[in-house]
Amino acid sequence: MIKGFKNAVELDFSVEENRRKLEEAFQQVNAEKGKTYPLIIGGEKIETEKKITSLSPATKEVLGYACSCSRELADKAIQTADEAFKTWSRTPAEERIRCLRRLTRLIEENRFILDAWNVEESGKNWGEADGELCEALDFFNSYAMHMANLDKGLELVPTDELTKCIYIPIGVGAIIPPWNFPLSICGGMVTAALVTGNSVICKPSSDTPIVAYKFVELCLKAGFPAGTINYIPGSGSEIGDYIVEHPRTRFINFTGSKAVGCRINEKAAKVADGQIWLKRVVAEMGGKNAIIVDSTANIKKAAAGVASSAFTFQGQKCSACSRALVMSDVYDEFVEEVVKCAKDLKEHQGSGASNAPMGPVINQAAYDSITGYIEVGRKEGKIVYGGTYSDTEGFYIDPTVIRDVDKDARIANEEIFGPVLAVVKVDSFDEALAIANQTEYGLTGSVYSETREHIQKAKVEFQVGNLYFNRKSTAAVVLQHPFGGFNMSGTDAKTGTSDYLTNFLNLKSVTEDLNS
Repeated sequence: MIKGFKNAVELDFSVEENRRKLEEAFQQVNAEKGKTYPLIIGGEKIETEKKITSLSPATKEVLGYACSCSRELADKAIQTADEAFKTWSRTPAEERIRCLRRLTRLIEENRFILDAWNVEESGKNWGEADGELCEALDFFNSYAMHMANLDKGLELVPTDELTKCIYIPIGVGAIIPPWNFPLSICGGMVTAALVTGNSVICKPSSDTPIVAYKFVELCLKAGFPAGTINYIPGSGSEIGDYIVEHPRTRFINFTGSKAVGCRINEKAAKVADGQIWLKRVVAEMGGKNAIIVDSTANIKKAAAGVASSAFTFQGQKCSACSRALVMSDVYDEFVEEVVKCAKDLKEHQGSGASNAPMGPVINQAAYDSITGYIEVGRKEGKIVYGGTYSDTEGFYIDPTVIRDVDKDARIANEEIFGPVLAVVKVDSFDEALAIANQTEYGLTGSVYSETREHIQKAKVEFQVGNLYFNRKSTAAVVLQHPFGGFNMSGTDAKTGTSDYLTNFLNLKSVTEDLNS
């Protein structure tokens, strides 16, 4: 049993006081809409002429403007972080942990305003936003605990020499988080680097720069020294490659698409003039996740789990179910049940501010891409529910179920990242496993079965980083389900664990002859 750690508990918004506080936070957000958010470099707030517009995906309303970083200012941020590293890397782990504990308290104190901004900027509903905040708290608390243990170094065999093997920080990290979890993933990536003694530049997604700004402000308020964390939103074409290739960047921590992750890996592998290390890349790059339903499964439970995995937060989770692989003798029954679940979600679709279970997708580009896949799906299978969408007011796509999809179809192999489920019929469990493993990804998967032989077989042969049985493939909880995938899903850096922290540390062995 892990001592000194307890998962945070989500708020119950059926409690009147919690609803009132969040509604008051929405009023505060409304009062702040339209503000400009500067860069933060070395604690200095810098406004630039070029701006990034943050839009509400639910209404297309302008939420605010983030200043966009140029290459010159990105270089300044890296140089500033490099200088701050000289002191921060020598700061005792106890003090770094103390800053992280203070940040945890500040996040808790600002819970409702952070939830409200997350709802507005990412399109989440209330429960999803607060669940994300809880995940952030869990990351902070787990990393504080793990760093205290890592600071003790490795246990070695006693000798007549004085020996120790200690973990040391490595340098400046480029943190490039996604838009879909703008607090928890961004926060986890940043704090893992900071608590291990590194300094960072944080380039948040252009879709959710305000949540990231609020988080960085709280980091500085918590006592992380100016320069250890620098906030530099900007376009990938302007500063993306630049910060990855910069000779003073020591590591890149990225969560996002496969295409960008592969590009980062390629760029980071090239040694720049003046660079004296091989850069590390920690990458999480998405998935094409499958849930297998066999003949012995509880079909109602399986359909509910698949629908939740496929359609909540509009399927915009790298862990979301995109394929249901269903045995032929229960296939029709399963399709009927999953359609019922999709209908229930559609009936309660709306904006995150209204706390609807399904809201909008993040932006116009995502809307266009997902609806394009739906049109492909019309040709590759039979749409039995959904297939409808509108971007008149916000970017809304109905939960879409497509049956009779061939295992080699595009919608059965390409990542869609939206509320689209391809249902594939299989004749055996072995066939289901083969299809589950045929994509280039390997992030999450689930099996609904009451057959022990199938469960044992899947544990060995289902090639994903996070595998579940008789439950949905989403909602991994810190230190209950360490998260990270294989193959083109990323580097399998299991978030929330001590192993994750070692990505940002070197091991140094020190030996002293006591007889000299």
